[in-house]
Amino acid sequence: MKLQVAMDVLTLEAALDLAGKVAESVDIIELGTPLIKNAGLSAVTAIKTAHPDKIVFADMKTMDAGELEAEIAFNAGADLVSVLGSADDSTIAGAVKAANAHNKGVVVDLIGVADKVSRAKEARALGAQFIEFHAGLDEQALPGYNLDVLLGAGEKARVPFSVAGGVNISTIGAVQRAGADVAVVGGSIYSAKDPALAAKELKTAII
Repeated sequence: MKLQVAMDVLTLEAALDLAGKVAESVDIIELGTPLIKNAGLSAVTAIKTAHPDKIVFADMKTMDAGELEAEIAFNAGADLVSVLGSADDSTIAGAVKAANAHNKGVVVDLIGVADKVSRAKEARALGAQFIEFHAGLDEQALPGYNLDVLLGAGEKARVPFSVAGGVNISTIGAVQRAGADVAVVGGSIYSAKDPALAAKELKTAII
């Protein structure tokens, strides 16, 4: 199972600093949507230049113009881009077309999708490299939120998948047991007192 750091910071300087601290322990470096909106896609280029051996994920959360937005991100240096699972099939297919042209990949993010299992199978059939079972920060803050719902859906879908939604040192084992291909960790790394140590401990916890 790969470890992905979700860099939900707001400036290129903060992103470069964080990536530099954790790159040794992670497989995928994700530039979060707020970072891309605030700093622009030049941040993707900067991170890929600084860490050419890492998979760089531009969390575009594309909802329309799939081919165009994916093309822009891939040209900036991204290896993976995200498209929302709630987007039209043609949007996902367009992003996949751009990915195939660049030998890159598309991740379909199921944030806000009610029937995650069915949509995961559909998105995989459209050419997504893997599916992200994702609960956003707002959803995680709601009373009663439980990561197990995402893990159960991922297991049931039987597609390559990642899990994002409060993954930490106490839950990463469960993520791996559920069969996830990628564990996405955000706050537990970037909000840690020592992000490098936090990333190392998470990587070590993956069997």
